[in-house]
Amino acid sequence: MLAVLFILGTLCPLNNAALDISLLDPQLDDVLTAKFSDGFLLRFPNCTSYGGQDGQVLYQIIKTDEKLSENFTVPNCTSDKQAPRGLLLNKLQNGTLYSVWYKIGEEISLPLNSSTLPVTKFSEINDGLPARSGAMVVITVILALAMAVLLAGLISLIFISG
Repeated sequence: MLAVLFILGTLCPLNNAALDISLLDPQLDDVLTAKFSDGFLLRFPNCTSYGGQDGQVLYQIIKTDEKLSENFTVPNCTSDKQAPRGLLLNKLQNGTLYSVWYKIGEEISLPLNSSTLPVTKFSEINDGLPARSGAMVVITVILALAMAVLLAGLISLIFISG
């Protein structure tokens, strides 16, 4: 039985595994987030199967037919902690649903559907305080009067003692 499994394992190598696409995981990959307002951090394809190969990341806005692409090279497997862990796909529209997939050679991954984070323009943010409140006006008046009294007292003290 073991000999049959060994022969089958030799005939069916693991590099015929499906091309996979996913976002980086903040808990596993030491990133704060994989989604941004204008892009995604995508996990590189498996380096043991695709290391050093050139590929494309294809993406499109869902509900449109326009497909865009960017070229990349899958990094080789190294134990270097400074090696890139993911591919940054940026210059996307905020708050938009995208379909993203990898293409390496003739292999194409299943699509990953994800949306960028929505962003509000800073001029549209309501800060909740359109004018001064009554308490702020009262405190300002009291402080201004106290300063005037202190200044008058200081000036009169200089004239009396001098």
